[in-house]
Amino acid sequence: MKENVFAIEISHKFIKVVNGFSNGKQVYINYCKKIPIDHYLENGMIIDKEMLVKELNKIRSINDQQLHFSASVNDAILVLPPYGLEAYRTSQFTSVISPEKIIEETDVRNLYSIIRNKKLPVNNDLIEIIPEYFQIESGKKYALPPIGTVSSSITGYVKVHSLPNKINVAFSDALTSSGIDIYRKTVSSFAAVELLSTYEETPDHYFLIDVGGESTTVSLVGSKQLIATRSFSFGGDNITDAIVQTFNINVNEAEKIKTLYGLDKREMKFDYPVVSKSSEDGVITHDIKELNGVIESSLEDFYKSLNIVIEQLALAYNVQEYSKLPILLIGGGSKLRGFTNYLKDKTGNPNINLVSPKTIGARDPSMFSVLGAIYINHRYPNLGDEAYHQIVSVSRED
Repeated sequence: MKENVFAIEISHKFIKVVNGFSNGKQVYINYCKKIPIDHYLENGMIIDKEMLVKELNKIRSINDQQLHFSASVNDAILVLPPYGLEAYRTSQFTSVISPEKIIEETDVRNLYSIIRNKKLPVNNDLIEIIPEYFQIESGKKYALPPIGTVSSSITGYVKVHSLPNKINVAFSDALTSSGIDIYRKTVSSFAAVELLSTYEETPDHYFLIDVGGESTTVSLVGSKQLIATRSFSFGGDNITDAIVQTFNINVNEAEKIKTLYGLDKREMKFDYPVVSKSSEDGVITHDIKELNGVIESSLEDFYKSLNIVIEQLALAYNVQEYSKLPILLIGGGSKLRGFTNYLKDKTGNPNINLVSPKTIGARDPSMFSVLGAIYINHRYPNLGDEAYHQIVSVSRED
């Protein structure tokens, strides 16, 4: 029986909650919900903790009759935003304690304890330690901790993720203040990349663009592994705000027409109205051509920022011919009608695709991170946490 766990992500406009488990490369869910919240976050930081905690309190006890799901949320995986993410590889050696030189759980914990105590970037907190493989004295490599294997030493080769202390503390404190314990933590971009790595059609090397409501995250992926992430301030809300200002309508109306029409570049015999409203001068209408102009103007700003970030990543990691790399689009903002074709036209890159999770009941492209958190909880036992007490004895070699 696979263990069901909760994963929670706090984004600009939603609290995303998933309950489920992973069996191999498949993620199965019992519950998936996006709970709308007000303006409690700004520029990736919590600006109204009190109100956010009240919203989180509401999900401690779930009784969803529509989804036929009831549960108490006592603990959860916290999915953190990737702003300021530092990701790097390291290795650590330790001697085996047992006189018989048999590797035990304690030895693995010692290994992780040494890694946790290594110096991190200034003002950063360690978020997670992801094992790549373990090596014993003979040189044999193991995908999981080789508990029970005879060796005088064990070396762990791992990936370390750290985030700025202010982000880790703010989001962690918000969740625990609501009475929900943190089972483990992960970073959203890493979780999304890991889930995508289970899909056969996912390319080995690509850029992952996660378009949210307030910001966009660009991740460089190599050999289906997260290499680095950068973010910039632009999301779907920027387009909505532009429609509000240009057409002088409220946010709800702007969201509706943005969702309904998007960027519609089809050739029409007439420009049909998308907004009609009464004024002192009579009825004022705005047609699809005007809407296209507003959206395209906003997307020009998006494209400029996107180009800068992609070039920065390519330069920092010596990526050759980066303009030809495939691009995968996820996130709520990526669902804008016509967005994919807009990027294909601007970049001249035909290999740009909007992707959605394959998990039944959670097809929304904004849910990759919470679903990915469920997957990595199965793939990577939480060895970096002293509170975690399940290390399965294995002998599988790479």
